[in-house]
Amino acid sequence: MNKVLVTLGVLFLVIPCGLTQADSISSSIVCSGATWVSSSVISDARSYATSLFTSDLAVVNRTLNIGEAITALVSGRSTGPMGIDEYTGQAHNQTTRDPTCLFTDLNQKPGRQDDISTHGLFISGDYLSHRILSDKTVAGSVVNGSGILLLKAHSDDENRTVSHASDIAGSMNVTEEIVFGEEAYD
Repeated sequence: MNKVLVTLGVLFLVIPCGLTQADSISSSIVCSGATWVSSSVISDARSYATSLFTSDLAVVNRTLNIGEAITALVSGRSTGPMGIDEYTGQAHNQTTRDPTCLFTDLNQKPGRQDDISTHGLFISGDYLSHRILSDKTVAGSVVNGSGILLLKAHSDDENRTVSHASDIAGSMNVTEEIVFGEEAYD
């Protein structure tokens, strides 16, 4: 009995120290009518928003975890029309202080600004997406269907601007992965 109490006491002491608060949203929908799901997170430096609608026979799954990083996984499969609108944005500011004087104001310089968006309208098809907002901005999409798809990505800092766009129409099979903020090694 004492071993159990000691083990539980150690467990209660260890668990709160290692965990941080996080929010999570998860849903799974199977429908033969119409569905409309949307989620959004807006914080001081990170934004994520998604809307997905389907009609006819459809399966929609989504998971959104909000903590130190924001992670999102969205999948949709529909035998009828399906619409997707997904946005990811993140700003990395560079804050410095004059090292010679402790009482100076903080010097904030604009850092990197990342924006990634996906918009689609399908006659039918499959859509799978994942997003990670942490020290990097990661976005990946896998699409198999028929319709129109617009993918846009933009990253801008003081030294470099990166822009990307894909506009696809008709029957498609698309796989795309975008990573902004990855360390480069020469």
